[in-house]
Amino acid sequence: MTVSNLPIGCVEECRGCGHRHMTMDESISQKKCFLSKKLTKWSELIEEVRTVASASRSGYRDKVNLAMRWNGFAWETGTLRRDELIPIPNCPVHKPYVNELIGLFNSALPQYSEIQAVRYVQTGKQLTLVVKNRQLPDFYTWLSPEFTERLTSLGVEGLWLHMFPSSGKKVFGKGGWHLIWGKEASQDESGLWYGPAAFQQLLPSLASDALETAFEFLRPDVNSALIEMYCGTGMGLKKWTGAGAKVLGIEISAEALRLAVLNAPEAITLTGSCRHRLPQMEEWLLDDKAEYDRLLYVNPPRTGLEDGIADWITSFMKPSRMAYLSCSAGTLNRDLSILCSTGYLVERIIPFDFFPQTIHIESLVLLSRI
Repeated sequence: MTVSNLPIGCVEECRGCGHRHMTMDESISQKKCFLSKKLTKWSELIEEVRTVASASRSGYRDKVNLAMRWNGFAWETGTLRRDELIPIPNCPVHKPYVNELIGLFNSALPQYSEIQAVRYVQTGKQLTLVVKNRQLPDFYTWLSPEFTERLTSLGVEGLWLHMFPSSGKKVFGKGGWHLIWGKEASQDESGLWYGPAAFQQLLPSLASDALETAFEFLRPDVNSALIEMYCGTGMGLKKWTGAGAKVLGIEISAEALRLAVLNAPEAITLTGSCRHRLPQMEEWLLDDKAEYDRLLYVNPPRTGLEDGIADWITSFMKPSRMAYLSCSAGTLNRDLSILCSTGYLVERIIPFDFFPQTIHIESLVLLSRI
């Protein structure tokens, strides 16, 4: 039976959570049905959706990217519908302290003429205000000892201004980062370092489950040479090197890779797009005369594998096993079609409900070479 009432604090006009009117079972069922339609060829291999308990489906989000607007009298923070800002001061999927922080900034910031804030971005203990100012504004008037004491009491460790005069649909521009209080990086529950712009999954227990499932399938050890494409801040790299494997990670974000080096110092890392690093990957694979079992782990953005990468995997690298964590069923279907037409077999598809109450679903696909 569909739930008719919105959760407490949920704003009807906000469209952030497309499944908020559904029960957990209805949402999970719809997500699996969506995957089956997108991955028709492999629909029988799709397993039950892995999710969290009902009680953990709200108050779980401490990584947010919200619009900010000065309405002429006060600051408001929320989601955009077309160009209209929908304030969400008490969003039920946010961790409570996130809502407290949003309220704190809304009440403490000076008017728009002094600080041209357009986004509030939070990644765990790291906060960023994206501003259109071309020069650092006079933030000392509001960044008082009382304000920073409140930040500390709410667990914040770093506060940034990201100056982005041409801010639009893009969240961050090149450069323009200024740490105005605290420290430049924090550690999560597992001890991994992350910064203000780092991508991390919202539900650590599910993220660990997905990585452990991939690990059990790939079985990396001292006889393995494993490449991880789109390695982020190195959660996977740490797992693979911990098993003794020879590991190479590729990531386009220099900031993420700087943290990956801290999190997995034993891994070799390369900055750049995967397609531009193919020569270095080939050299790395051929560098050692020892016979290694080649393994591959990929976790691309919604655009999927870059042009030519799937063909390179099947024609040159030829890993014996690979794990593909996908956040887009459409590009996953495209990439699997290439991989499975030239020597690979899908063994399992495990969906993960990393974003409860939303329409989004991710899938871990395990493939072996025929």
